[in-house]
Amino acid sequence: MAGKLFIISAPSGAGKTTLIQALIDRYGLNYDLERVVTYTSKKPRPSEQHGTDYYFVSLQEFQAKIEQGFFLEWSGAYEAYYGSPRHLIDQLARGKSFLLIIDRVGAELALKAHPDAIPIWIYTHTINKLRERLVARNTESLEQIERRLERARTEIFEEISIPLYKYHVLNHDFEIALERLFTIIKRELF
Repeated sequence: MAGKLFIISAPSGAGKTTLIQALIDRYGLNYDLERVVTYTSKKPRPSEQHGTDYYFVSLQEFQAKIEQGFFLEWSGAYEAYYGSPRHLIDQLARGKSFLLIIDRVGAELALKAHPDAIPIWIYTHTINKLRERLVARNTESLEQIERRLERARTEIFEEISIPLYKYHVLNHDFEIALERLFTIIKRELF
């Protein structure tokens, strides 16, 4: 049986990466499910590790990979490039399932390339909640946070106006959101 590709998107600060890591830790082995490590030209945060959080490459390396057709999807967001490796599609045929964390632009491109993917949107009640989480991360300047929040407003407006995602998961209570996300994935896998 072929694996499934789950596209996970959310505004910055909605908790998508934390939710996905908890889901993988708790259920990944039992369901042959893993997170796609994407590529980026951004500089790593102090807590981020190459090969675990992202594959960190130079701008020139990223552009060379674009020219080689290496990416399933890629975009320039948050002042850097981000992209997903195309070879993950081959692994789906072997029964492996993946969680791909990408922004809305990337999700649109990935869905065009692989229409069977299952898109899931994670959200919070308010922009203020996103701001609180981004400030608490203490990894970006206030100016960078405000740019992320402006992008979040745009993404939220787009999802309300022109829905792209099959499922929506509110991340207000972490355990409830995690179980809701797991329920969706389990339903789609079987």
